[in-house]
Amino acid sequence: MKKTTLTAVLLLSVICAFGQKKAVNRAFSEAKMENPNFQEARTDIQGALTNPETKDDAKTWYVAGFIENSSFEKDNVQKTLGIALPNGDAPMYDALVKSYDYFLQSIALDTLPNEKGKVKPKYVKDIRKILKQNLDGYINAGVYYFNQKDYKKAYDVWGIFLDIPKLSIMKDEKSGLPADSTIAILEFNRALAAMQTQDNALAIKALNAAKGNDYNRNDVYKYLVYEYEQTQDTVNLISTLQEGEKLFKDEMVEVQDRDGNPVLDENGKPKMQKENTYTLKLINLYIYGGRYDEAIATLETILAEDPENAEYWNVKGNLYESQKKYDQSIECFGKALEINPSYTDALGNMGRIYFNLAVQKNNEISSITDNVKYAEAREKEVLPLFEKSRPYYEKAYELKPENPDYKYALRNIYYNLNDAEKLKMIEGQ
Repeated sequence: MKKTTLTAVLLLSVICAFGQKKAVNRAFSEAKMENPNFQEARTDIQGALTNPETKDDAKTWYVAGFIENSSFEKDNVQKTLGIALPNGDAPMYDALVKSYDYFLQSIALDTLPNEKGKVKPKYVKDIRKILKQNLDGYINAGVYYFNQKDYKKAYDVWGIFLDIPKLSIMKDEKSGLPADSTIAILEFNRALAAMQTQDNALAIKALNAAKGNDYNRNDVYKYLVYEYEQTQDTVNLISTLQEGEKLFKDEMVEVQDRDGNPVLDENGKPKMQKENTYTLKLINLYIYGGRYDEAIATLETILAEDPENAEYWNVKGNLYESQKKYDQSIECFGKALEINPSYTDALGNMGRIYFNLAVQKNNEISSITDNVKYAEAREKEVLPLFEKSRPYYEKAYELKPENPDYKYALRNIYYNLNDAEKLKMIEGQ
């Protein structure tokens, strides 16, 4: 009785295994038909993917990939002919992605040594051909997912495109693989997708992968700076700023206003200047961290190379002002205004220096109790500083009347100088 039961169990196992192999062949045959029923083929192959007798067979996974790829190809032909797909593009691209996962598993099994220690793949050649043919499909799939705002999926699909040339089965391939320039574009686009996911770690990983290429390299570094700022990774932020400053300091870029709009010249064309984003951010980072000597050293280095850059002189003036080195700051703001007399920020900064010195001096003499002596001290030491501040603020206000700081300062200056006419005029504005 026991022997009969055991024999029955063994026979049942053989029948099940044989049944799964038949299912693989049936699914393969269905997918190769002129008008295949892909849903039926998928149903047939699913059990074989998990059955112990067939799940470790390269053919099983190859057939699964073949089914999905055939479905993709059929839909892609229709789309190319301008025929709208009944369920949209999503099923087509989802099938493409699934085919890759299945083919990877088939490659892994197909390249295992046999019982004699030999590697004799049966499906690698066909898989290699299919993957090369589908490269454009992965580009288009990424674009589709990106436009659907499924940024993580776009990132993943473009990752497949970038991984295909690195597969071991592509090692000796001489043709059919993407050019370096195409890879650079896809790495950049993939980084953009990663940034849209709001996953800082993913974005940083993708941007670091893209920064070695020449495609939009300056933009890649700026995005990387942004991501490090968001994660407050000061070490990598400083390192990236230093790299960017060295790489792009001679690159000409458009001048932009505070809202990011291009500033036009007298001919209506965008004004151009040398790249200074990295330098200014690096200096500000040094200042914020109290590393004034490093900030000054950086400024002096770049001013030696670009002494006619008014913005750098203005920044240097701000740096000296923050250290209460007012004579040096006045000298720097003055240099900025020599280069650009209409530089509003420098005008406002110069006005502020003299204004604050006037207020400071006024506070110092406030302890004088003798009215005559107080009036004399105010006449000699305070009012001249307000007078020095006045023309700078007036010019700054003329150029940017919307700035409330300039108007506030001028009201105080006119009040202290007893200029009733000007005070009335500005209060009416």
